[in-house]
Amino acid sequence: MSDDSLFDPDDQVQVSEDGRTVWVHGNDGSSVGRFSKVFGLDVHTTVTQQMEGAHQCLHCTHEAAGPEDWAKFVELMREHHGINVPPELITFDPPPPKRTRPRGM
Repeated sequence: MSDDSLFDPDDQVQVSEDGRTVWVHGNDGSSVGRFSKVFGLDVHTTVTQQMEGAHQCLHCTHEAAGPEDWAKFVELMREHHGINVPPELITFDPPPPKRTRPRGM
């Protein structure tokens, strides 16, 4: 852990027990990202940046998120905060197979 960081890098990324939500924390301890399969994604500046005049939201959605959104979240965390979020933390079930014959046959 560096002197300017409040967190060990291994503690910057947290995933919920059910695997549906990820939180990411910046070096100043503030929450800079949240990905939720249900509520979408939020990518924010740090509280330190906000106190210096930066806007809070860098990229936010307010709807259910899918695999493409997850990939974007991982990319944005690296781009804006230099935090590598392991892509395998969140998985998505494949869609059910399509029926090839009518029901009842």
